[in-house]
Amino acid sequence: MDDGQPTKISDAQRFRAMADRIDHNTESTFGGGFVIVPPQQGGEAMEALILDTRADPVQFFMLLQAKIQNVLEDLKDRQRMAGGIRR
Repeated sequence: MDDGQPTKISDAQRFRAMADRIDHNTESTFGGGFVIVPPQQGGEAMEALILDTRADPVQFFMLLQAKIQNVLEDLKDRQRMAGGIRR
């Protein structure tokens, strides 16, 4: 029965779904992919499949670095807010 709520995808399903997307896109140039599932309090899962004719590893890792940097900044902000102002 569908109650209108989004179905929660399991951690393992995220990895399987990425493998399925990679298999499905065999006609495209694989430019990289990642699935990152942090601990429950570590934020949302991140995933990306990059189909890029250049398959540029520098661009791939820069994208990954930027996404991780954003999450780290958010987590640091949450820690500061939870801990109050310290001197």
